[in-house]
Amino acid sequence: MGVEALKQANGLSSGLIRIGQELRIPAGGQVPTTQTAEARPAPANVDPIVTGGAGTASGQSSGQSESSNVAGYTPPTSSSRQTTGSINQQESAPAASGPSGMRWPVRGRVIAGFGSSSGGKTNDGIDIAVPEGTAVRAAENGVVIYAGDGLREFGNTVLIRHDDGLVTVYGHNSRINVSRGDTVRRGQEIALSGMSGSADTPRLHFEVRKDSTPVDPMTFLE
Repeated sequence: MGVEALKQANGLSSGLIRIGQELRIPAGGQVPTTQTAEARPAPANVDPIVTGGAGTASGQSSGQSESSNVAGYTPPTSSSRQTTGSINQQESAPAASGPSGMRWPVRGRVIAGFGSSSGGKTNDGIDIAVPEGTAVRAAENGVVIYAGDGLREFGNTVLIRHDDGLVTVYGHNSRINVSRGDTVRRGQEIALSGMSGSADTPRLHFEVRKDSTPVDPMTFLE
């Protein structure tokens, strides 16, 4: 169906949508004439992931012209165990383990640093080269708020929320070993590295976000 019809069916004034927001798709791609679809916006405390740069977005669709900063989002499928749908930031996270910094999720060579540019996009994290199938471990105690393949540029991705308001992102995995809502401990294996999404070589894309704003992971890693 067309964008305008979809906006009309959901009472949207613009083409901007958010991860976790529900959209109504009229039967046959036409706006119903007997009823008006009601928009159901995402909760105010659920923020979209804005991505860019090396190891993240490789391009955006023409439907994103109203906001060039918002990465493309492919809805997760229900057939995969590792795909759990929307991001849930309401889960309470366990206390930190005690060390002042986070542990490295994998050990390898940093091939793209925070803020580096590739193809006109800025990297919101770091990319670490590791062999495919390397164990990816939680950087700190936390709770899984997303585990799936719905973030197109990152492929199989895990997001973990921590008790200090930080969120860590682990992308380009070949397999995910946790589900949304799981409590994880520092050093626990959460995934296996790979080259899903836009990655062209085996790697882990790792981000640290503070109040949805990307910050340099190197300032947190021990």
